[in-house]
Amino acid sequence: MIKKFFGFLFSPLLLTLLALVIVALLVWWIGPLVKIGAWVPLESELARALLIGAIVLIVVLRAIYRRWRARRASQHLTDGLMKAPTVKTDAPVNGEQKILDTRFSEAVATLKQMRLHAAGKKPGWRDWLSISGGSYLYDLPWYVFIGAPGAGKTTALVNSGLSFPLAEKFGPGAIRGVGGTRNCDWWFTDEAVLIDTAGRYTTQDSHQSEDKSAWEGFLGLLKKARPRRPLNGVFLTVSVADLLSQGPEQRTQLAASIRARLLELDAKLTTRLPVYVLVTKSDLLYGFTDYFDDLGKEQRAQVFGFTLAADENVQADEKGLSTAFHREFALLHNRVNDGLIARMQRETDGTRRAAIFGFPAQFGSIGSMLSDLLDQVFTGSRFAQPPWVRGVYFTSGTQEGSPIDRVMGSLARSFGIERAMLAPQKSSGRSYFLTALLREVVFPEQRLAGANVKLERRRHALRMAGVAAMTLVTLALLAGWGYSTLQNVNYLKSVEARVEPARQTLAALPSRVQNLVEVAPVLQGLRDIWKTPDNRQGDEPLSMTLGLYQGDKLDAAAMLTHQRALNDAFLPQIAKRIEDQLRTAQKDNLEYTYEALKSYLMLYQPEHFDAEALKAWITLDWARSLDRGIPEDQRQALEDQLDVLIAQGPPRSPLKMDENLVRSVRAVLASYPLEQRVFSRLKRQRATKDIPGFSIATAAGPSAPLVFERISGKPLTEGVPGMFTYDGYHKRFQNEVTVLTGLLAQEDPWVLGQDRSATDRMRDVAALGALTDRVRRLYLAEYVKVWEALLADVRLIRASGLEKNIEAARILSGVGSPLANFLRAVVKETTLIPADQPKDVVSKATATVANTRKGLEDLFGGDPNKPVASGKRIESIVDDRFEPLRRLVTAAGPNQPAPIDDALKLFNEVYVYLNAVDTAVKGRTSPPPGDVAGKLKSDAGRLPEPVRTMVENLSQSGAAQAQVAERGNLSQDLRPVTDFCNRAIAGRYPFVGSSKRDVLPEDFGQMFGAGGLMDEFFQKRLAALVDTSTKPWRYKPVAERGAVTTQALAQFERAARIKDIFFRGGGRGPSMRLDFKPVEMDAGITQFILDVDGQLVKYAHGPVVPMAVQWPGPKGSNQVRIQVSPPSTTGSSGAAVDGPWALFRALDDGQLEAGDAPEKFFITFQIGARKTRFEVTTNSVQHPIRLKELREFSCPEGL
Repeated sequence: MIKKFFGFLFSPLLLTLLALVIVALLVWWIGPLVKIGAWVPLESELARALLIGAIVLIVVLRAIYRRWRARRASQHLTDGLMKAPTVKTDAPVNGEQKILDTRFSEAVATLKQMRLHAAGKKPGWRDWLSISGGSYLYDLPWYVFIGAPGAGKTTALVNSGLSFPLAEKFGPGAIRGVGGTRNCDWWFTDEAVLIDTAGRYTTQDSHQSEDKSAWEGFLGLLKKARPRRPLNGVFLTVSVADLLSQGPEQRTQLAASIRARLLELDAKLTTRLPVYVLVTKSDLLYGFTDYFDDLGKEQRAQVFGFTLAADENVQADEKGLSTAFHREFALLHNRVNDGLIARMQRETDGTRRAAIFGFPAQFGSIGSMLSDLLDQVFTGSRFAQPPWVRGVYFTSGTQEGSPIDRVMGSLARSFGIERAMLAPQKSSGRSYFLTALLREVVFPEQRLAGANVKLERRRHALRMAGVAAMTLVTLALLAGWGYSTLQNVNYLKSVEARVEPARQTLAALPSRVQNLVEVAPVLQGLRDIWKTPDNRQGDEPLSMTLGLYQGDKLDAAAMLTHQRALNDAFLPQIAKRIEDQLRTAQKDNLEYTYEALKSYLMLYQPEHFDAEALKAWITLDWARSLDRGIPEDQRQALEDQLDVLIAQGPPRSPLKMDENLVRSVRAVLASYPLEQRVFSRLKRQRATKDIPGFSIATAAGPSAPLVFERISGKPLTEGVPGMFTYDGYHKRFQNEVTVLTGLLAQEDPWVLGQDRSATDRMRDVAALGALTDRVRRLYLAEYVKVWEALLADVRLIRASGLEKNIEAARILSGVGSPLANFLRAVVKETTLIPADQPKDVVSKATATVANTRKGLEDLFGGDPNKPVASGKRIESIVDDRFEPLRRLVTAAGPNQPAPIDDALKLFNEVYVYLNAVDTAVKGRTSPPPGDVAGKLKSDAGRLPEPVRTMVENLSQSGAAQAQVAERGNLSQDLRPVTDFCNRAIAGRYPFVGSSKRDVLPEDFGQMFGAGGLMDEFFQKRLAALVDTSTKPWRYKPVAERGAVTTQALAQFERAARIKDIFFRGGGRGPSMRLDFKPVEMDAGITQFILDVDGQLVKYAHGPVVPMAVQWPGPKGSNQVRIQVSPPSTTGSSGAAVDGPWALFRALDDGQLEAGDAPEKFFITFQIGARKTRFEVTTNSVQHPIRLKELREFSCPEGL
């Protein structure tokens, strides 16, 4: 009972069901915790139920597949058995053989329809529900019996004590060979399949070729039927009769045959099989039957033999196998001897006692022969691996035949006497030492046999690969989970470390913050506190995933904390800001104040909350009030916090509403016209945003970028919003204005605190028609401003060259002129009264009021009174303003040109004029007279804007281009002057103070003197073009370009300055006079001498007398020497400078100081450590000493 209970408890069915229940519970409870990124695949109950169902279905399908595969394997096997060929023999098949073949075929057919179970029972419902209940024929172990003919193979099977389930149906004859086994007999038991082969398969001594072919066919059938493990073992039967009756040569031959068959088994089946040696017919040993006669059934079923070690190498060498055999056989022999006395005492018959007494000797006598046989069969060699002997067992199936007394026979041969013949045994129907051998020794180790080596290697490789892959995946998952756990723990610790400072910051936030800019980063820090430091985007880091990521939970907590902080710190600041705006409300911006009041009330009256309106006002206030130096990212962060606050729903300010402030602001707003608020709302809401706007690029055509540009720098594709176009007015504004007017009229009561009754509201309906008209007037006035601004912002493109101006004039005057296209498009958009309708309001009053009445009735359900109007229609506000343009593009009558055509002719005249200028430039001739531009300007004065300005600018640009052309010619003529300057002046002293080379006086005079190169060129070519009354000099202004200057013109101004100072007398050579007056001299100097080309300036601490020096000097030595007496201790007594500019170099080496008058300065000469200081007076306030024009001058390069 207990055994059955534990069998049920650990049955595959129960274990499988238990495993499914555990998996289902894990999926149901743990499944929602598994995340893949942000996806939780098992979050819903339906997903978990489907997964559990899929797992159960997979298990059931796998069990069904295994059943089907086992049944198919058994079917293939039985089919193969039925189709197995038989070996042809010369002997006729007797009747019993035919009956046996027929019964075997029927047995195999029955095997296809059933499974083998304990005691041969058919499977029940529990077996079909179980995972592995019952064994298919393919799943049973298979063993083959081989041995010499007559070795007792079949007898051992018949008397094995096993259960043959088919015997009950087909009778005992179905399992018993008749007259020996001719081919193969298949014995099906409930524990194994036993194959009894014919003895001739082993010896192959009757018909060798046929026997060999049948043997190999048999092996092929086994391998095909069971490729993985064809056999589980081999029973080698060795008859005692053969051992005792055969000679050494015969036993050697038998051993060779057996060894060959065993090696063929291993080779053909590619597997190692354990060989169980059955020493059959042990009853033929004299005394065997008598010795064991008193054994009961259970004792006869026990094992009489020995099992060798499972190590296959036990028979690797002869000594190893022989030693093991003799050791075990001796133990078995000793056991027989040990039981001899007791057995003899129990036996009373003297003859039987004599037989019993002799049995141990008889048994021991076959040991050496059996050992020799086993050595020959199982001993290994260097050429082949030997068969694997598992054990040696002594059995007896039936007790038939005459026993052999080997001891007495040996004595008879020794003494030359005749051996007495023993009487044959009578069959007792008992078997000895078979049942336990099979059931307790052989069958339990059915998996000891090696499988098909090649197939198993391949399967093993795949299995190992799968195991390795699973191991790697498992290790990777474990490592990933471990690392993820570690990362999440570190992550939680890092977040925890930031929580306390954040809590303190949050606690101090309302009292510490002075403005919203300080609040935003603190709030964002609270919101992002859950994010990892290296992942500020908040994405799920790969190293923290595998279902363990804790960021989502912290995110939810951070979001709640952030929302509370918004209400506690951010919202009060907004409310306070609005209060401040309301307290400083200005009467000239009441619209802004109105919106501020409405936003303020939304913070306290959730029923009036409008998220879009509230955000619009707050962001507008930030744009106006925040410091412009605040970076854009900080502004965006502030707006992000506002979005989160508004997304929570109607905000409720924790501050108490200032009722007095609200009342005072409402009183101020009572003077803010409603029509202004309606129009402002229309513009802010962009009621016409789906109407395409007007753009210059689209209206003027593809040539627009070649001729037009915006003064403001805006692109041509950006023009007038759709709200201020013809379609915007007629298709949207006309419909929206009525509805929005009514809506704002409804909004006024709660914003302005007006408690109006239903009667008052109906009276207001009567005034909505006039209110709508006032809104239209505001709109149309804005309409005019927008279009005027566009027209004022459009101008002809400022061309950088004459060719582009010519191209622009050609495009403007040609067919499809972009100017004409542009003006016609402008007129179309600014003509709001269609041409087929009258401009007076009388004819349209009914339709206009009907539209208004319909909108108001939809809004209030009332019937407004029809407004009365007279005079022009309201749209004339726009139409009249742009009437001049309309007349310009509208023909006076059919087949008559429009005035715009005459305007285009002016552009053609400009085109002709610019072509003439271009020809003059290219031919280096004089440009056309300037009166052409003046005439064009006069003709353009009769045109409306912007055409007038365009014609004037284009013609004036031509005049400017003419001047540019003239200056281009001057640049060419200036080249000789520049070349001489580069050779004689550039890089020389005094123009470069550090230069070692001096400008020669003649070259200096030729370049800068009166009538020199610079002076002559300026007087002849530039004087008429340059305005010398300004500083710096500029070219006289032309057209809109204004006065301009160039670097080359600045050089002429510097040259004039040099001429006025150096060439005062009008000569070609420079001159200068200096008066030196001693001021101070070191006491260590007795005399100071300055020699300027023979002109001496001496001083010896005597009277102070000024001394004059003329430059250039009279001698022309170009030398300046300074000498002091006495010499210094270092031997230095003076200095000398050579060259035409020696005086200037000496003064540069000294220390110059400005005097009290422009013509005076002080110079200090220092020789060694001793100094002498003079006051120098020039002959003019304009003197050349350290003249900045000398240092700044450079050779002119182009005009």
